[in-house]
Amino acid sequence: VLVAEQERRFAPLAMARALRRLPALLTDVPLAELDERATGGEVDWFREAMQHSARDDAYWVARDFTAGVAKVTAPVQLIGGWYDIFLPWMLEDFGALRDAGHEPQLIIGPWTHTDPGLVATGTRDGIAWLRAHLLGDGRLVRESNVRVFVTGEAVDGRWRNLDSWPPPGTTPQRLWLADDGRLSEVEPGSAPGGDRYRYDPTDPTPSLGGPVLLSRAPVVDNRPLEARDDVLTYTTEPLPHALEAIGPVSVELFIRASEPYFDVFARVCDVDAAGTSWNVCDALDRVAPGRFEQLADGSWRVTFALWPIAHRFAAGRRIRLQVSSGAHPRYARNPGTGDDPNVATRLVAVELEVLRDAEHPSAVTLSTQPRE
Repeated sequence: VLVAEQERRFAPLAMARALRRLPALLTDVPLAELDERATGGEVDWFREAMQHSARDDAYWVARDFTAGVAKVTAPVQLIGGWYDIFLPWMLEDFGALRDAGHEPQLIIGPWTHTDPGLVATGTRDGIAWLRAHLLGDGRLVRESNVRVFVTGEAVDGRWRNLDSWPPPGTTPQRLWLADDGRLSEVEPGSAPGGDRYRYDPTDPTPSLGGPVLLSRAPVVDNRPLEARDDVLTYTTEPLPHALEAIGPVSVELFIRASEPYFDVFARVCDVDAAGTSWNVCDALDRVAPGRFEQLADGSWRVTFALWPIAHRFAAGRRIRLQVSSGAHPRYARNPGTGDDPNVATRLVAVELEVLRDAEHPSAVTLSTQPRE
């Protein structure tokens, strides 16, 4: 929509009008015809991309410069936000440069991709970086090569200087799904356990907050989402002391499903004393035969990384894990049929059960800092 409108007269107004119309169009199928519904005509590059949905398709391989990142010899500065849609891949590039012996600078703040704070920091620190490396004037460059903003509880300033990313010295904190909607530090027992829900792509689980391209309010009250029947929640007891998590976040979920094609969306939230659930990080992955391990009992072992975080959960707060099968329209809904979501018109509901016992130890893992 933005590309189609950008060269029209009064482009900003045209873009704003088109974006307001867009949400109502996102429920229609097939997705591959969204360009015509949104702009009034076919968009060649959009149609071309829709014809190549697989990540390993030669169309995308030719456009993927990941292998060349380590070969970059110019000084590199990377600036992003915890709610930026590009963050995980920016961190991959940072790691590739470090592994190749380079010294890139990394700055991550509490921003979305279009946040004014990101623009301001990118301008200020970017000019300082250029002055240092083009004019030999390094007075304005921050000393640390890794500087991150810690969200959540504010203590002694929010910005931290780190030696590297991921930060060294963290401890994996594993929290297991338990009965009665609990998230526990105790490994599950042998008694079988599970929680069921139904994902219906004709009424897809909506997205609420989180990393998106244009939104500037990525952290929101998640209680309306958690009240839905197609969203499961697992919550710790109030924390006896503050817990600071800086680094990768991942989930390992064991799921039984009525169809072999479904999505898993996982989200970590910070629950305050009033019971308001504030999203911290999340991600979605797509399950299909061959993509994840299927156990002998038919259940799937689904493991994937969420957005990384630097977040301080205050004492008395609770950590919550959401599990569902969609975040529409942020992620294209899974039709449940194995068909390409871009062209699918038939939508099938899927019955799912999240298992949580000794043989199916579903859990979320945080990277925690030593306690003060």
